[in-house]
Amino acid sequence: MSSQSPLQVTIYDSPEHEHPAVRQAIESFDLSTDWGMPAGRARTTPASLRLGESYGNHHAPLGASDDLAARLRKDAPATTFLLWQDPYFEEADGHYVAYVPGLGGFESPCNANGSPHIELSELAASLRETPNLTAEQWLAGPGETILGTRVRKAIDAYERPDVA
Repeated sequence: MSSQSPLQVTIYDSPEHEHPAVRQAIESFDLSTDWGMPAGRARTTPASLRLGESYGNHHAPLGASDDLAARLRKDAPATTFLLWQDPYFEEADGHYVAYVPGLGGFESPCNANGSPHIELSELAASLRETPNLTAEQWLAGPGETILGTRVRKAIDAYERPDVA
């Protein structure tokens, strides 16, 4: 079984003064925009940060997603990002992390496309424990922890700016 899997990060927003720290994190995890190129090709690292572009590595060590997310939150706390590491085999889960300054973060297991897996038993238990809440109240409270609604909505606004 492999101890590596693809890792990608997209930086959506970052103040200029944090760009060097973000670039350094990207480079230290051997991520690049040409990550679709065959192995052995020279990687290019950007002189400037490209917001909204994916940086990746097909052969990142397992657990690199935790380390990259922690580093970005520490060294670039005002930077908005989405990253995920693919499952290392078909039946496993990957790792999804979204972070938006002022809103916080959301982490979840995910599939190879970066779609978070929501644990249905956890969802059902939360709904049973809060029967008097409206859907809006639940989504803003207990549901936020399970679904990451605010953070994911903010990330979605970066991914699809034409949708109001």
